[in-house]
Amino acid sequence: MPELTMEELRARIAAAGLKIPEHRLAMMKKLLGDALAPLSRVDSRTVRPLEPAVTFDAKGPHLGVRHE
Repeated sequence: MPELTMEELRARIAAAGLKIPEHRLAMMKKLLGDALAPLSRVDSRTVRPLEPAVTFDAKGPHLGVRHE
């Protein structure tokens, strides 16, 4: 996995709706890079799922919603 660029970091921060001062971006880049490092070493194709994937059906049933 290539290193996170400052532009990608800014995009992630904006997507999360966070306000992080410009002078803190280098520290955030290192922290995020360190946090994501273990994931970059995993080949997800070799990981056997433990449960079926969650699915979503827009038709329902919708629990807790009154339909009249």
